[in-house]
Amino acid sequence: MKNSSDEVMTPLKQHAVDALRRARKLPVGPHRNDLRQLAMGLRRLDREGIGRNFHHREAGLQGIAETRYPG
Repeated sequence: MKNSSDEVMTPLKQHAVDALRRARKLPVGPHRNDLRQLAMGLRRLDREGIGRNFHHREAGLQGIAETRYPG
């Protein structure tokens, strides 16, 4: 079994944890639900590796722009 201290948190996962902690402090209602939904979405993005791939895509797009529009 993994300890939480052994696992390195990605920025997306850390943001999700922070959103859930903030949601727990709120009373039941729409603001709490919004934070919980945000956390679920961030966890999903983290699991699918979206955050890790974003920088590679961004660099690739920048390279394409430089070849098309040098200067």
